[in-house]
Amino acid sequence: MDRTEANIIVNHHFELYRTLASISSSDKGIDYAITPENSFPNFIFNEAENVDVGLIKKKIEANQLPPFWITSSKQFATLLNQNGFKLVRAWPLLTMNKNELIEPKKVEGFVLEKVANKKELLAWKEIVEQVYNYKFKIETLNNWLTNPKIDLFLGKIEDDNVSTVLNFYHNNIVGGHLVSTPPKYRKKGVGAQTFFTALKHAFDNNCVKAVASSTELGLNAWQKIGYTVLDDKLYINWLLGKMI
Repeated sequence: MDRTEANIIVNHHFELYRTLASISSSDKGIDYAITPENSFPNFIFNEAENVDVGLIKKKIEANQLPPFWITSSKQFATLLNQNGFKLVRAWPLLTMNKNELIEPKKVEGFVLEKVANKKELLAWKEIVEQVYNYKFKIETLNNWLTNPKIDLFLGKIEDDNVSTVLNFYHNNIVGGHLVSTPPKYRKKGVGAQTFFTALKHAFDNNCVKAVASSTELGLNAWQKIGYTVLDDKLYINWLLGKMI
């Protein structure tokens, strides 16, 4: 298990949360990202070794912090689970060097383009909200769209919008996030073609490594385009009963 490689991926994710969030700060040994009136990102993360979990719980219960705590430490996730948190997701970590990118089978008529106007941004929003069961304010996405560290891409087949992906750039590393394909277009290679094309864009523009996390169901598709899956995971824990 290469903890150095895992730490690169984890820290890249955490930097994404800081960048996207409306509010990003530190408190009592933890970092957090809050995006009011939006589903993502709203996380506690990057915990210190001796963090007071009981105190953080009280702040969550008082609606001062979000109820989701992300950690790459299985031991710390177990501690959270012993203190009222429920493990709701475990995302395997993925990594790829530039020369490892593999082109998948082409999808006829598919193109991936940067979101460039309000109509495309609304289409991007609709797909992500449908696939992830998220909600976003258009003003938040507009802020993302104008951030030089972020590219939003929309996949199309003729007149149909078929996929999304968000590229996040930091230290010549690209992170792929919010890769979304509506049910109608799944199992047709659209997801792999979307991720591949977005990564190729990043590698053609000075990135040397790609990182990601995935559900277990998505791993096969990502491995086909060159990702290596690590043993390490991001553990997402929820304080039972608390909503954003």
